[in-house]
Amino acid sequence: MFERSDEYTLVLSPPIIQVILEVLQRPEITRKVRAVEGIDVVSVLELLAQAEVVELDHVPALARDPKDDIFLATARIGNAAYLVSEDRDLLDMSEYEGIKIIDTASFLAALSS
Repeated sequence: MFERSDEYTLVLSPPIIQVILEVLQRPEITRKVRAVEGIDVVSVLELLAQAEVVELDHVPALARDPKDDIFLATARIGNAAYLVSEDRDLLDMSEYEGIKIIDTASFLAALSS
């Protein structure tokens, strides 16, 4: 996904950036990122710096897991075509207000087509 970052616009919001930064500090995540050749925390931060950041004024309760509501609200406000996630609660929704909710592999396949 990093090498194809010029093919899509990453849309984030301040709450999502906070979640990403917190998750990146987890040792198990740091180990996984290091295991992927050519990707490190600096690469992730560089990608985040290129993102379009939207402000959330209202986050409606929509998802099974309330922590996922910020992702749905960000995608809606950012007019995203896709919400890319590995979270089962979001993936089970499959779509929200015309936004396709797909996993990373499906997103990469969509970029290729």
